[in-house]
Amino acid sequence: MMRARSLGYRTHHFLGGSLLLLLMLSRVACAEKNDVFKERCKKLADAATVVVTFVDIATSENSSHTVKSLKSLSGKTGDLHHNVYGLTQAEPTFSYEIRSKWRISPAGKTCMVPDVSVKIGFSSMRVYLARELQDSCRKNIVRDHELEHVSAWKSHFRIGAKLLEEPLRLAFSQPRYYASKARAQADLQPWVEGILKPLHQRMMKSVVSAHRAIDSPISYNHVKNRLRNCPPSANGTL
Repeated sequence: MMRARSLGYRTHHFLGGSLLLLLMLSRVACAEKNDVFKERCKKLADAATVVVTFVDIATSENSSHTVKSLKSLSGKTGDLHHNVYGLTQAEPTFSYEIRSKWRISPAGKTCMVPDVSVKIGFSSMRVYLARELQDSCRKNIVRDHELEHVSAWKSHFRIGAKLLEEPLRLAFSQPRYYASKARAQADLQPWVEGILKPLHQRMMKSVVSAHRAIDSPISYNHVKNRLRNCPPSANGTL
């Protein structure tokens, strides 16, 4: 009886130890698989690409509108003391394409990084010069002022394309982890747009500030002084 009890106790202890060893080995195997998965995800992030391209466009010129028409076009109809002899209209574009890269672990866990391609530019860039600008002296002065606006648009977008790449690479330098591939796919666009939108807004604010500086009172006075030095116009309107 005593031997039977002793043997039974030892058998129970041996089985418990075996189960514990198997559990430990299983955890080690899971940890190793998880390490392999994370390493594969890291390599995936290292291979992700970010490309930002500035697409330039030729500037067109239109002299068919009157001062009154340009004032209406500019939205300054309420300003009785301001005539619009020149106007620059730009239609900026900001588009992107994304493609996801992912890895799936044996347990179904998913890691993902995006490949991002961004294009910034303009669908049109047009300078309007008032029809009343008949002589070359005044027309060239107004054109010079409007071309400052054109330059501000293009230089900010050109430089912005270069400045966007580094923060975008940094933002997508680490993979995100999800419980499933479906959740990863659902998060792809919100993730990318959440990064791109504030960067785009910051760039546009910078452009607006540049245009305000070009249209400052000091700048307008400089243009007026140049216009006064032009020979008298034939119709005497300017």
